[in-house]
Amino acid sequence: MDVSLDILPHESEFVLYHWTGEPASDVFFGLNSNPAFKGLGDEAILLPPHSLSVSRTPHSGNFIMEVHPHGLAYADGGASITGLMMFSALFSSVGFVFLFSVTFTGLVNGKIDIFWDFIRLFLMCILGLMIWCAVRLEISGYRYAPVLFDRAAGKVHVFTDKTSLFSLLPLWGGGKYDIQSYDWSCTRVQVCRSRVVTKNHTQVLASLHCAVIKGPKDDTVIAQFPLGGTVSSLAVQLLLNQWEHIRRFMQHEGPLLNEGEQVYVPHGSSLLRALCWSQPLIGPGRYPFTFLMLLAQLFALCFLWFTIPYGLLGWVCYHLKSKPKWPAEILSSVGRR
Repeated sequence: MDVSLDILPHESEFVLYHWTGEPASDVFFGLNSNPAFKGLGDEAILLPPHSLSVSRTPHSGNFIMEVHPHGLAYADGGASITGLMMFSALFSSVGFVFLFSVTFTGLVNGKIDIFWDFIRLFLMCILGLMIWCAVRLEISGYRYAPVLFDRAAGKVHVFTDKTSLFSLLPLWGGGKYDIQSYDWSCTRVQVCRSRVVTKNHTQVLASLHCAVIKGPKDDTVIAQFPLGGTVSSLAVQLLLNQWEHIRRFMQHEGPLLNEGEQVYVPHGSSLLRALCWSQPLIGPGRYPFTFLMLLAQLFALCFLWFTIPYGLLGWVCYHLKSKPKWPAEILSSVGRR
C-alpha cells in the first residue's frame, strides 16, 4: 500500500505500508505527532508493541555477529572498519615526526623562535593525542559490543565495552565491560532520525534504538541502547524488516535466520579475507561473476598497494582486540554449553 500524506495509520495497520522513499520518510517521521507513535524526542518514532507486525518482509540485516541455538547477537558496523583509525594514525605519525625533527634540529642548532616553536609544540601535542587515541581505539577493548536476544529466557542482554582509551593496561585486548539484562516484555523499539553535517552536505540517517521500561504496565523509561547500524532516512523499511526479524524470532514466530541469510564476517577475522579486502572477485565473500564485477575487479587491482596493507592492519587490530565475553549462564540459556 502506498503511503498517503493524509494518512496516519493505526498501530495494527502499520504493517500494510512500505516506508521507502522521500514521501514515505516524511510521513513516517511525521507520525511523531500521533501519540501512539511518539518516541523519546522529536525525531523518534515508537514502533508498535511486540504483538504486532511492522513488516511483511522480515530480514536479519547485515549486523548479526553471533548465532546461537536460541539467541541472536546484533552489533553496529564498527567491526567492518577495523584498521581505519590505525591507518589514519600511521599517516598522522609522519606529520608528528616531521614537526619533531624540525623543532629538535632548531634547538640543537641554537635557532630558537619562541612563536613558531610554540606553534609546533602545540601541533605535536594535538597530533600525539590523536595518534594515541586512534591506536588505543584499534588495539584495546572488544571487537564489537553486541546486543544478545535470548529467546529461551525471554531476555535481552546488552554488552557494553568499558575499556578506557587512556589506561596503559591492558596493552591490548579487552578490559572492563558491563552486561545488563532486560526482560523482552519490557522493551520497546523506536526509529530515530539523526543528521551528519559536513561542509557541503547534510546526511540524514535513521537507526533503531531500544527503550527499556519498568514493567509491562509502567511506561517509565529506565534505559536505552542502540541496535545495529544506520541507514539513510529514505530507507526506513530496511530497519523495519530487521526489527520484524527480531520480533518474530523472540515471539517464536520465525527462525534464527531466513533462507540465504548468514552471519556477518568482518574482513579482519581471517588473514585470507583481509588480504582480499575490497577485491570483489577474489577471496572469501566474493560476488558472482558478471561483466560489471569484472570491470570492478580490474579497477580494484590498481589499488592493491592500498588494499593489502589496509587489510593486514585490520587483521592485526581485529585479533589484538578481545571477543566479547558472555557469562556461562547466558551461554547456557542460548544453547551454548
